[in-house]
Amino acid sequence: MQRPWNSALKAITATSAAAALMLASACGGDEEAPAAAGEVTGAIDVWMGDPIGAAQQPTIVQLAKDYETAHPGTKVNLRFLGADAHKTYLTSIAGGTVPCVALIGNTWSPEFAGLQALEPIAQDPATMKGVYTQSMIDSTVLDGVSYAVPYDTGVRALIYRKDLFDKAGLAAPKTWDEVLSSATTIQKDNPGVNGFGIIGGNQWYWLPMIWNWGGDIAVQEGGAWKAKVDSPEAIAAFTFYSDLLTKHKLAPAGAATWQGADASKAFALGQIGMMVGGSWDLKTILAQSPQMEQQLATAPLPAGPGGNNDTFAGGSNLAIFKGCDNKATAKSFVDFLMKTENLVPVTTKIGLLPATVDALEKERTSGSFSTPLLKAYAEQAPSTRSIPPVSTWGKVEGTGAIVNAMQAIMNGQQTPEAAMKELASQIDAAIGQR
Repeated sequence: MQRPWNSALKAITATSAAAALMLASACGGDEEAPAAAGEVTGAIDVWMGDPIGAAQQPTIVQLAKDYETAHPGTKVNLRFLGADAHKTYLTSIAGGTVPCVALIGNTWSPEFAGLQALEPIAQDPATMKGVYTQSMIDSTVLDGVSYAVPYDTGVRALIYRKDLFDKAGLAAPKTWDEVLSSATTIQKDNPGVNGFGIIGGNQWYWLPMIWNWGGDIAVQEGGAWKAKVDSPEAIAAFTFYSDLLTKHKLAPAGAATWQGADASKAFALGQIGMMVGGSWDLKTILAQSPQMEQQLATAPLPAGPGGNNDTFAGGSNLAIFKGCDNKATAKSFVDFLMKTENLVPVTTKIGLLPATVDALEKERTSGSFSTPLLKAYAEQAPSTRSIPPVSTWGKVEGTGAIVNAMQAIMNGQQTPEAAMKELASQIDAAIGQR
């Protein structure tokens, strides 16, 4: 469980300058990157995947120009990848045509490192502590070595109709039991409004509840990873979420297959009283119904019986590929992108949090996440975790096994115990343990 924000601030022992020094010295083993201005020269290919879209591309282009101006003799060749970014990276790795610098999904970092494709960033990830959000550090690690630099962080919080809660005399739920009772009241008092937005088709909205109930997705035992989704805690967490739909009927039956966009649309139409959603979901709701802004509020996620409200830290990492033939300039450019004044304009346009502690604090206190409607996301950031750092975790996501298990429970096809036992076997098969 992550420490409270104030405690985390006291633990900060490094600054962005220290982060830059660490990156410059750690990439490429024991050799230090050239410090003299004239030694950083030549061209580098830089690929930017999701979440960099059309709205953020001009900022990245300008940053590349600014870097070239500050470092005469350098050239940054940008390529923006679309929805097939993961496939594009895998194809480039297989074909030996990798870029020097790449923005990759944080869940891809262990996968690419397992393919021996990434340059080590820190042999001891503990040296990154206090510089980046801890869960994002964890997302860069494979076998005790960090292979990427945390860039942006996506977290989820509770989005709710404050006007309906105020009318009922309710405060934002602080536990999952309070979510159940509040959602029941909201639905009863407001015909046509569903109490809670179930998102059965997307695991990232409810898989972290396993942690909230005191369980684990997978743990290391004797040096090997083993699934724990068939534990009593994990079964109880999945049962609780399924019951919100099937037993308590707090969402439409079709919500068993909903994605975040479906719940956001229903929320924007006034059909949902409360949902777990990312800052991107909130943005979608307000884009569809801007008049709803005064009716909304957000809060950190509720805690479960396990005593925590941890959620996934989604987001992106910057990686340097081993195949890069100009690592000095690549390291220098990554340092440049990670400066707070260069990082925050990009993450702000994306609508995500920066992954460095100092930039996150700036956003939390005076930046785009300091507003009443967004501050809950910055408050949630320290209470996040990463997926199990296994190079083959992508196989778990690719099979859809986790969503299939939840939907099997929701549809009454399997008991929670049977569905989770089968899921554990599938996860172990994917990560090579069973």
